[in-house]
Amino acid sequence: MPVLHHGEGEAEHRVLRGLRLAVELSVVILVIEALGAIASHSLSLTVDAIHNIPDILAFAISWAALQGTRGGSTAEFTFGKHRLEVFAGLFNGLLVLGTGAVFGYEALDSLLRSVAFAGPVDPLWLLAAALPTLVLRVVNLTVLGRLPGRIRDLNLRSVLVHLASDVAITAALLFAGLTILLRPADGWADALAALVIAGILVYESVPLLRGGWEVLTERTPRGISLDEVTRTALSISGVTEVHDVHVWAVCSTLVCMTAHVGVREMSLREGMSVVQQLRERMERDFGIVHATFEIEAT
Repeated sequence: MPVLHHGEGEAEHRVLRGLRLAVELSVVILVIEALGAIASHSLSLTVDAIHNIPDILAFAISWAALQGTRGGSTAEFTFGKHRLEVFAGLFNGLLVLGTGAVFGYEALDSLLRSVAFAGPVDPLWLLAAALPTLVLRVVNLTVLGRLPGRIRDLNLRSVLVHLASDVAITAALLFAGLTILLRPADGWADALAALVIAGILVYESVPLLRGGWEVLTERTPRGISLDEVTRTALSISGVTEVHDVHVWAVCSTLVCMTAHVGVREMSLREGMSVVQQLRERMERDFGIVHATFEIEAT
């Protein structure tokens, strides 16, 4: 009987190497933007520079969480430490939400009062920081975006969300810099870009927090219907009844299920064949990689 994989290979070397690159490039971006923010007096660049601090922490936490899953299962942690990935994703979401809320208030206040954050904005310094930042972020997103889909768990998806939104944030910086460069009197563009950046941060935190909450509360994973799961099980030859079906996720790449399955009178060998078919169909059709079935004679 072939052995089905039970989801214990998520923390592959490529993921860890990609996350380490994310940390390293984010540190470089932080230095570039911090120097640019000081020289340009830009609120939007200041917001993004400070936003890099929780980004670095988030990427480092994601890396550490994936490292923690490599030990596999133990007598104390029978599913391994996959939930570390979920907690990392939740913490990332909280960091981004807090950063967006604090600086969103500052940007809105600056817009409403028409008060410059720290004096007139120098668009050349703003652009000098934004352009290399854009290049580094695109490189970072490209490297992690090429990872195989099966290892894009909640934790790694949180990093990809960070990086994709960071590219959009850099576009807002470029907008502010070019607007002020072409029309020096339009200093409001900097505060507007800062408000857009804050809004992006708040928006990107929502799916991260929702996804983590759904895993921790053992909600049936999105995209999986219990009715469809039951119908698929009933389509297996010899299965007459399916009840007490439970589907949940330990992390987003390790979806599990249990079910009681009624079968007609058959030999032990035939019963094991039915179980094997059930496991294969659950994994193929629903991505359920760890399925346990209790066989009952009917």
